[in-house]
Amino acid sequence: MISVPNYQETLEWYQNKLNATIEKEWTVDELPDLQLAYLNVYGFRIEVVGTTQGRSGMPNFQDFGEALRTTGIGHFCFQVDSVDEAISELNQKGVPTFVEAADYPNIGVRVGFVKDNNGNVIEFSGVMNSAKQ
Repeated sequence: MISVPNYQETLEWYQNKLNATIEKEWTVDELPDLQLAYLNVYGFRIEVVGTTQGRSGMPNFQDFGEALRTTGIGHFCFQVDSVDEAISELNQKGVPTFVEAADYPNIGVRVGFVKDNNGNVIEFSGVMNSAKQ
């Protein structure tokens, strides 16, 4: 679940940048400031909660080490066929790279990172380039 101050903008970002589909949207009578949605992104469900009464600011990580050291949900990861293609497609849609794609032989994967419109870190993981040869 990600809680955001800009519900509609966030839904549009995930739809336009990650081809997300909205599975369901709803409100809760007892909590009139909330708008909620389930998004399907690469077969993964993300719950988006929009609120006009947020209790704290969204994290704005300056580097990946800071993101890893922050408690709570620091980032989420999508497994993709090609990390480089996924990052490249997002770059073409105006999403800057947060951490360049690289192979990590010690864990046997290639990963790269971007941030969403609220600063949430998104990882893309796949087969190492050296393993594709």
